[in-house]
Amino acid sequence: MQASKPFSPLFLLFMALLSTSLLSQANPSLPDEEQPIHITADQLEVQEQKGISTYTGNVQITQGSLILTGDTVSILHPDGQLQMVKAYGSPAKFKRYSQVDQAWLTGQANLIQYNTKYKTILLTGDASISQPGKHQIQSNNIFYDVSKQTLMAKGSKDGQERVSVTFEPSTEPQDKQEKE
Repeated sequence: MQASKPFSPLFLLFMALLSTSLLSQANPSLPDEEQPIHITADQLEVQEQKGISTYTGNVQITQGSLILTGDTVSILHPDGQLQMVKAYGSPAKFKRYSQVDQAWLTGQANLIQYNTKYKTILLTGDASISQPGKHQIQSNNIFYDVSKQTLMAKGSKDGQERVSVTFEPSTEPQDKQEKE
C-alpha cells in the first residue's frame, strides 16, 4: 500500500456501509434502497482494481425488506460505487416487501441481476415472480422495474417456453368489492 493512499477502496466502501447502517438504525422508516446491505457467504474474493466482489456458497444478501440468495453472487462496485448485483443459483431467489401493495413479492431464476442505478431486476432462466394470493408469472426472462412498478416477460426464442400467468380469484366478499 502506498503512503499517499492510506485507505483502500474496499475499506472506504465498508466504512460507507457502516455509516449507512448507523444512520438507518436511527431512522428505520428509510426505503429499502437506503438501508444498509448485509452479506453472508462461505467465501469472498475481492478484486479491488476491477471493482468486483464475488461471494460463493450459501450467499444471502439483505437490504431492508429485500432478501437475495444464491450459490454465487457477484457485485460490481467500481470506484466504491455499487452498480450491479448478479446472483446465480439453482435457483437464485429474492423476496421484497412492496409498500405499494402492502404484500411480499417473491421471485426466482437461474440468474437474477439487480441494477442499482436504474432500480431494475432481470430474471433469466426458469424465471418466476409471484405475489402470494394475487398472481404468479413464469417465463424464460422477466424484467421488473422497481421504481415504475412495471414488468415485462418473454418466452424463449425457440418458442419452447412461453409466458404463463396465473391470477388468483379475489378472496374478499362480493359486498365489500361493490362498495369500493
